[in-house]
Amino acid sequence: MGDHLYSVRWELAAVGAGLAAVGLRDWDWGNGSQFQTIEEGWFSKNTRHGGMDKIGHAFSTYVIADILTDRIRANASNPIGAPITGALVAFGIMGLGETLDGFTGRHRFSREDIIANGVGAAFAVLRNSVPGLREKLDWRLMYTPASFERPGVTASEESGILPPYQRQRFIMAVKGSGFETLKNTPLRYAELHAGFDARGFEQDERRLGYPIERTFYVGVGLNLNEVLFGAGSVPNFRRYKDTLPAWAVQKTFEYLQVPYTAAYHGHRFSTIRR
Repeated sequence: MGDHLYSVRWELAAVGAGLAAVGLRDWDWGNGSQFQTIEEGWFSKNTRHGGMDKIGHAFSTYVIADILTDRIRANASNPIGAPITGALVAFGIMGLGETLDGFTGRHRFSREDIIANGVGAAFAVLRNSVPGLREKLDWRLMYTPASFERPGVTASEESGILPPYQRQRFIMAVKGSGFETLKNTPLRYAELHAGFDARGFEQDERRLGYPIERTFYVGVGLNLNEVLFGAGSVPNFRRYKDTLPAWAVQKTFEYLQVPYTAAYHGHRFSTIRR
């Protein structure tokens, strides 16, 4: 583990600096309140964010763990066990962040958030340990443009570094390029998507009288990494695939869904008019 941690020392410094910036700017760290806990619930209609915060915790832990796993595999002298190290460190970092939330008086310490962090860490281990799974499956966040949302909801009342929940959608993408039978067909550029978002829970949405809605999505999308770096007949940048800048681009498209690169059909459930 010592070798693994030393091999990602700069990455850990960057993650720590980023988390500190978000905590001070968005989460009220450092205001000197006494430690408090809270029971937040999960995805029900009477929760504060309809479960978007829980998915956000799991997703953030997964992203940190996945990046650390990649960098350990690239830099450590003995990368065996990299997914476990990456997941444990990510879970510890997010757990420390949650503990600091307990001293804010605004967010407070939530055991549900800790469980969500564990789910994200476990998903990272699974995706990086099962052969072929990371080639087949991505977990992404889409920052939805204003045209995806109702009129009047364009940003949070308390804008910060992270995008507000009412402009987020989480997506699981199954990539055709990860399947041997599809690698030599045009379907290598296609993806199947399943997504979720919750609307009507935030203060600006409530002020405008929007109903509480949680929506599941299914859709088809374009695999941008395959278009840019795949080995197909389409001219692209695959000769640079193993460079650090190309790695950064590929990781970005693994975690972020670009708007207007997929078509979705949504099914709303538990629509409640305030």
